[in-house]
Amino acid sequence: MKEIFDEYCWTKQKKVLIYDNHHVKGLGNFAHWNFTESINPSPMHIHSNMIEMHCMVKGQRYTQIEKDGDITRYICTGNQAFLTFPFEIHSNGNIPQSPCEFYAFQIDVSDPNNMLGLSPEYSRNLYDQLKQLKSHHLNLTSSHMNYVISAFNFFSEKNPDSTKIGVQFLTCFLFTLQYLQPVENADKRETDPGIASSVDYIKSHLSDNLRLSELADVSGYSLSRFKFKFKEEIGITPAEYITLQKVEQAKNQLISTDQSITELAYSLGFSTSNYFSSVFKKILSCTPKEYRRLYQSGNNAV
Repeated sequence: MKEIFDEYCWTKQKKVLIYDNHHVKGLGNFAHWNFTESINPSPMHIHSNMIEMHCMVKGQRYTQIEKDGDITRYICTGNQAFLTFPFEIHSNGNIPQSPCEFYAFQIDVSDPNNMLGLSPEYSRNLYDQLKQLKSHHLNLTSSHMNYVISAFNFFSEKNPDSTKIGVQFLTCFLFTLQYLQPVENADKRETDPGIASSVDYIKSHLSDNLRLSELADVSGYSLSRFKFKFKEEIGITPAEYITLQKVEQAKNQLISTDQSITELAYSLGFSTSNYFSSVFKKILSCTPKEYRRLYQSGNNAV
């Protein structure tokens, strides 16, 4: 199993800093991805001495982890973090990823006494805390997301003084990971009842031409407050969420039924099959017909 590391890149949609840019012991790549169209998935790979973290801003990202021949799939959305641990075999499956925005970084744990410029005592303490993490999928607070964004912004200035400030924000994030709640226990986290009602309404009315004003009425909020609150709770806008839910429903129907593309398009409230195919392809980089063929040919669609 090979290791995969991104090269240095600095474009509007993909910014990747590598060790040669920051020279911080214990830190690998630090990146900000902000794609408005689908991107190709990463194949199965490992990081031998790295804990890799992806902190989602918006959209959703699939990851699958293979262990003892079994594959566990995860969907990470806005305001969530996903962790892979050293030597874990992971990938994004075989289907292109949806448009999304996230920050990602890699912590090298090969030298527990020399991490992020910390003293040996604090470095070892951080190492021990990271070793105790068990969950791959965590809910992020706004403070944690701000730590990561601030850290990346300071690293982006690419000078030693700014990098030192960036390290402080990053260590704040890492030392407080232990207090974050795993997503699998999300039922313990109170969800805004108005937004929860609108989400349930969306899921049960996917074939309708849903209007934001209609969803705002269901939530009990004004339109402007609803849009703000929905983004705050779910991590993406209502329109983005509706589209993703329709595509998810379409994926399930494509692999579990023989329903025609035209019938499926109409059942999900699309005006034409061409428009449905266009939306589907923008998100997954393949048409519904191609997706069905990929799955039936034995690929691990996600």
